[in-house]
Amino acid sequence: MAEEAPPSVHADGSPKLNYVLGAVVSNGPDYAGGDGRSSHLSPSWALEYGRFRLSTSRGSTLMGHGLEQRESGATAILAESDRFSLSASLRLDNGRKNSDSPRLAGLPEVRSTVRARVSAGYAITPRWSVGAGLSQDILGRDGGAQLNTSVSYTLPVTQQTRMVFGAGASFGDRTYLRARFGVPAVAGGAGAARLPAFEPGGGLYSVDLGVDVMTALNRHWVVWGGVGVSQVQGDARRSPLTVRPTGYSASLGLAYRCCR
Repeated sequence: MAEEAPPSVHADGSPKLNYVLGAVVSNGPDYAGGDGRSSHLSPSWALEYGRFRLSTSRGSTLMGHGLEQRESGATAILAESDRFSLSASLRLDNGRKNSDSPRLAGLPEVRSTVRARVSAGYAITPRWSVGAGLSQDILGRDGGAQLNTSVSYTLPVTQQTRMVFGAGASFGDRTYLRARFGVPAVAGGAGAARLPAFEPGGGLYSVDLGVDVMTALNRHWVVWGGVGVSQVQGDARRSPLTVRPTGYSASLGLAYRCCR
């Protein structure tokens, strides 16, 4: 099929250098539970050599690795077969700035950090797959631990086009949720003074649904688009920072995919 991933090795068994270069326009909530929206134009790319990959969140998917979570960063494949994939990665978590929304004014910022992640994916059938990824802040910047789970169904529309329907659930420990949905009892800003103190516990904080469409225009060029809906759950939903529990997002992109 025209949209399949480039082979990872040459005929003699030596690794290939595969790459994806593109851009994506996206629109979604300013933060999980927020009532504002923001739009971004961002690069989408991936470099892959053998079992090692460096990518943005969309780049790995465009490379054709449907078993894995859409996770950015530096990744090493620990084990891989036709149905199963196990990987370890490091990625930058950009945190959250108070400037993202007026409602966040006066609250402590969610500091950027580096996360170590272990991810696994399993193809139940050629169309159905499940995945899970566990990540941990390794710099001690109050990022906590996060677990993402997913199930997806791939529908081949034509030889060049496929649709992927997905559902997922996200969990966080107390540290993770406190940083993103907590309101400290004492805060130095006027914005925070308008919000009651709130300290969430750990657990399920988000569920989501989405559909992506990807078309290979030719051997190298790929265009894709997607829409999604997510809903804040549990203590995160009860947080004073959550104004709209249900958020909608959309994206559209174009990329060039090749190998050497």
